[in-house]
Amino acid sequence: MVKCYQRVLPRLGVVAALSLGLSACAQMVVPTPQQSSSNAIAVQAARIRIFSLSPQVPAQQLEPARKALAAAEAAQQRGDYLYAERQTELTRIRLDNIQQRLDQSPTSDSNQELKGQIRDLQGRIASLEEKIAATRQQLQETNP
Repeated sequence: MVKCYQRVLPRLGVVAALSLGLSACAQMVVPTPQQSSSNAIAVQAARIRIFSLSPQVPAQQLEPARKALAAAEAAQQRGDYLYAERQTELTRIRLDNIQQRLDQSPTSDSNQELKGQIRDLQGRIASLEEKIAATRQQLQETNP
């Protein structure tokens, strides 16, 4: 009977340790709707900025995306995060359409260079977002 307990107790310890680890994972930082909305709006604002630097994208082509982003920012300020999310998604789609038109245009050396710059800046944005998320998580861990 004692040997049975000697085999079971270490296994129970492992199970307890795993369950504690899983519960810690469940308490990971979940951004608030305001943070999520702010992050999405910032990403799309950066994309608009990138496209505005391109000589191949006329300002009037960016205007619908700018209007949708302004509506998203206004909705976020008044606390309507669902509408802000939808307007941000509309902005993303409009900018994706511009990107698709650029991708389908006849390629030239300058066009390829601009695409490389856009990808580089988008990579930097993604890296910065990861750093922000890691910092938030560290802050949540130190200040529960």
